[in-house]
Order: sequence, then structure tokens, then C-alpha cells
Amino acid sequence: MGFNFRKRIRLGKYANLNIGKSGLSLSVGRKGMRQSISTKGVSRTTFSLPGTGLSYSKSLNAKKLLKGRGMGPILGNREEEQEPEKEVQAFQEDIKFITTLHHYEDYPSGISWEEIKNEEAPFKRGEVGPHTKEAQRIIEENKPGFLKRLFASGGFKASAEKLLHEAKELDDELFAAWTNNKVLAEKMLHHDEKAYLAVLEDLGFSKVLEEYIKEVAFSYVDGDSLKGEVSIEVASFLPESYKTLTPTGRLSMKKYTKTEYYDIASMFVSGIAYRLGKNLFHLLPVADVLLNVYQREVNTHSGVLEPKRI
Repeated sequence: MGFNFRKRIRLGKYANLNIGKSGLSLSVGRKGMRQSISTKGVSRTTFSLPGTGLSYSKSLNAKKLLKGRGMGPILGNREEEQEPEKEVQAFQEDIKFITTLHHYEDYPSGISWEEIKNEEAPFKRGEVGPHTKEAQRIIEENKPGFLKRLFASGGFKASAEKLLHEAKELDDELFAAWTNNKVLAEKMLHHDEKAYLAVLEDLGFSKVLEEYIKEVAFSYVDGDSLKGEVSIEVASFLPESYKTLTPTGRLSMKKYTKTEYYDIASMFVSGIAYRLGKNLFHLLPVADVLLNVYQREVNTHSGVLEPKRI
């Protein structure tokens, strides 16, 4: 197995610029799914179990993706001013994204917990890890040219030490993830309801869709049926108005009709429920998943936020 050691420059909360031997690439994503797009037009999507070292990857041609959706926040204000036509297009893409959440998944299907349990350690304790080996090789083969260009500040020795330190940290994370994998697999193979719920807790399952979900709690109805209580705030997330163009090409804001708004809200809520269910079926050996979705609304009498089932 080859390890592509890279220097990573953080561009934002979910984006990194990666500098490696093969060139530049942009990686975008959150826990559970990450997509990398290189300047050569190659895209790789990686699904992983957050908090573990388990991941599945697939490659595809990304030239069309490079011309597609920007990096703007979902339904937020764009930092840079755009032409009215592009601003309307970006808004429409945002709406399309939040109404098709069910098209995506945060965990891969077909996970073999038995294989994970029996997986060999990535390296033996006390030995040099794979990332450190790769860093040592890069330093040896490219001194002083490559690293001198890669790290503009400081001398070659300082840059090499920094590279080795970062590689060592990656190896430590790799070994810790392997250890955690075995613990999770043991729990899953124990065939116990409490163990399954503990795995969801260990994986941070409730945080996967935290941009949309305020609270989520799970419990077992019986041996193979899981129940989930999901709390969201549709009104605080979905806009009441949409962007459009006037006949003269100017940007205009128009309020959704009640029918239009509730159509979007319905697709948004059902997409979250379907995505949660799909994630649960991929992770746990359950036959049924029952999800109750609640909208938190202000009680007009008490002024307190209270759950109301949708």
C-alpha cells in the first residue's frame, strides 16, 4: 500500500488545500464523507466511520464537478458579491441540496464487523509507522529542493523536523483508530441492544447531521426495531422568501406561498428522516426503524420552545 503524504492548508471549516508529490488537490467534506478533487480532474469520494480508521473510497472523473457548485454556505449570505443571475442560480442550487438530503449517505453499506475485529494492526508498537516512513523517504529523496519550496519559511532542518512530527502524529492517530475499531467491532458482535446504542454514541452519530438536527435520541422497541426521536427547527433554517430576477435582470426577493413553503419543508424533513434511517440500517442489524420528527415551536402562552410532532 502506498501512502501519499501531504501538507494540508486549512481553507475553511470543511475545506483543505493539499500539497503533495503529485500536485495540488482540494478536499471538501465533513465527518463520514469527504471528496477530494485534484487539478488533474480526478475526484475521490471517501466514506468513513467518524472516530475510526475504517473507510471506503471510490474514484470518478471530476472535471464537471470543478465547474459546478461553489463553496458558499448553504442558504447563507455570500461573502462576495455575485451577478444577480449567478446569485439566483446559487440559491436554487442550495434549495436543491437541502431537498435532496436523502440522495446521500454518511456511512457505507456492507460493513463487516468480523473483519474489522480481526484486522491486523497497521504497524507494531515501537516500530516506525507508515506515515513516518513516507516522510523520511520524501526528506531523503528531495532534500533540499522539494521541501525548501514546500515550506517557504525556516531552514531545511526545521521543515524536515516539522514534517516528521506531523507524520508521527498521523501514525499515532492511525493506531488509535485501529484500536477504537476493534472496540466498536467487539460491541457490535456482542449482539446486545445497549452495545449497539453505545456504538452510535461512540461514533458521534447524532452529530453527523447537526447542521439540521437539534436533538436526537434512540431506544429499542423490541429486539430488532429501533425508535428515534428527532428534533429540528424548520422555521429557523428554511427561508420564507426566494431569490428571483425581474424582467430587467435585477435581483428580487419574493415570499413563498404557503403551499410552496410547505412543499420544500416536507422534502427537507422527509429527506432527513430517510437519510437517518439509511445510516442506521447501514450500521446496525435492525429490521425496522421508527422515526418521530418534531418541530420545536414557541408556545404562545409560555414563550418556551416546545416539541410538536410533524
